[in-house]
Amino acid sequence: MPLHMSVLLCLSAIQLSLGDHQPVAEEIITVKNVNHLGGWNDKSPDAHDVQAAASYAVETFNSRSKAKKNFKLISITSAQAQVTNMINFKIVAELAKTKCLKTEGHKLDQCALGKKRLTCLFEVRFNPRNNEHILDHSSCQKTSLVPPPGEDNQ
Repeated sequence: MPLHMSVLLCLSAIQLSLGDHQPVAEEIITVKNVNHLGGWNDKSPDAHDVQAAASYAVETFNSRSKAKKNFKLISITSAQAQVTNMINFKIVAELAKTKCLKTEGHKLDQCALGKKRLTCLFEVRFNPRNNEHILDHSSCQKTSLVPPPGEDNQ
């Protein structure tokens, strides 16, 4: 084998053993909160799907309630969701009794509010295959009203 061929083979072997000495970029690893599959996760009360589930829960609550007047959703305090073959919601909401009788068929957004308030936990299931909500459970407690500043509570 001629000398230049031997030198070329030796240099190639050295090149292969040393490899490319290009600088290696280091990747910074950051910790992320990853939701557990099938676990309960906090949701924004303003999220569209939470609002839809809460509206359905209040509508169903009113239809099942023995009260003569409807209740109206005032606010959603907290919400959680769990994704399985359905989307399950746990919603804590504040309701106010309206002055509209159920028999009059008023739209809730047109009804004046009464003084009675409830804090409710609703468990709602949403089936994305048929776009249907189901109210699985509801429990409510009377909420004590705090009078606005300047009013006496006597």
